[in-house]
Amino acid sequence: MSQLLQPADRGKLHRLISLQYVLIFMANGAIFPFLNLYLTKNLGWSASRIGWVGALSSVLVMMTQPLWGRVSDASDKRKVLAFAFAVSACLVFLHPLVAGSFAVFLLVRLSHAVFVGSTTSMFDAIALDVLGEDKDTYGRYRLWGSFGFAVAALFFGWVYQVLGFSAMFFINAAFIGTASYVALRLGGAGAAGEEHEKAPVELAKVLANPALLFLLGGIFLVQTANSAGETYLSVYLDAIGGSSSMIGSAFASMAFVEIPVFLAAPRIVERLGYKPMLVVSTLLFGLKLVLNALFPIHWLVLALQPMAGIGFALFQASAVLMVDALVPRRFRSTGQAVLATVSWSVAGISGNLLFGMLIDKAGILAAYGIGGCVGLLGSLFIYLFVPSKAERAPACDVGA
Repeated sequence: MSQLLQPADRGKLHRLISLQYVLIFMANGAIFPFLNLYLTKNLGWSASRIGWVGALSSVLVMMTQPLWGRVSDASDKRKVLAFAFAVSACLVFLHPLVAGSFAVFLLVRLSHAVFVGSTTSMFDAIALDVLGEDKDTYGRYRLWGSFGFAVAALFFGWVYQVLGFSAMFFINAAFIGTASYVALRLGGAGAAGEEHEKAPVELAKVLANPALLFLLGGIFLVQTANSAGETYLSVYLDAIGGSSSMIGSAFASMAFVEIPVFLAAPRIVERLGYKPMLVVSTLLFGLKLVLNALFPIHWLVLALQPMAGIGFALFQASAVLMVDALVPRRFRSTGQAVLATVSWSVAGISGNLLFGMLIDKAGILAAYGIGGCVGLLGSLFIYLFVPSKAERAPACDVGA
């Protein structure tokens, strides 16, 4: 598709891709670092309840994400994405309005997860479509998401000290609504070609590569620990006496570090390859959690956050590109949906449940220590069992 675009059209699409990443992750940065603190402080939820609700959300995302990927692959990706953004913006706007009823709040929260949970993977697929043979430059565009997340987390951490945490939902809805509009401006970038319209989308073909299954297994172990560690970071910082502005600073420092790493990602891929890059990133995740458990000190928490930023940028670039290399090209959106399902949904279910129970029964430090060990085990699994020869495999059309 991208080869058919004129240079001016391609340049416009590249700028819109960067803008869309800014909007998506500014929305995320305005709410994710502070949500669990809102649930504990404003609604009085326990860590176990947060874990169960987070796990239920992840179950719904897991069930619907492959479906979103299939619909996106078989139709106009940008219109599907715009629709998902628009509905999720309306649902997140309702959150503070129904907070007085647990049942209604839960219904709105779970419904929101169904629509927002697949948007990033759908947009990643659009970005890869546009980049085409230049897909190794993906990190140069994804870094704008890190910039947006960092600015939002840092700025809104201070804003919520004045306005209160309920304001996060209205701010998130504004960013997501804008992202819906930008999705429609992507022109024909996400339009289904004749190949997509005629080709049946078979999940079995996406999962036919054993190397992909081993990769997903290792990512599951790593992300069970890492996603839960980031989800409960605000609770961890609050437990050791951190303020909301410190929480915002912690997430912002992590995201700002991602920017130069995403920028350097093409050179790192060229020098190291996908698998070594992935192993290094996952080792950083596990090591940071272990250090958080051993040294619960304010300034050290902030000092360690860049480890998570470096790890995330390396992980995101290597995992997205490695999965794209291991699935048939015509099932690209489905492949990214499967990756997101395993790394955030399935891992989110286990991580939320385990961390929630560990925090209530053994304390936050024990949860982080055990999580770090699980993350390091996942790194070892990837190193031992994911074939190195798969790292440069072309995104072939096996079974096309």
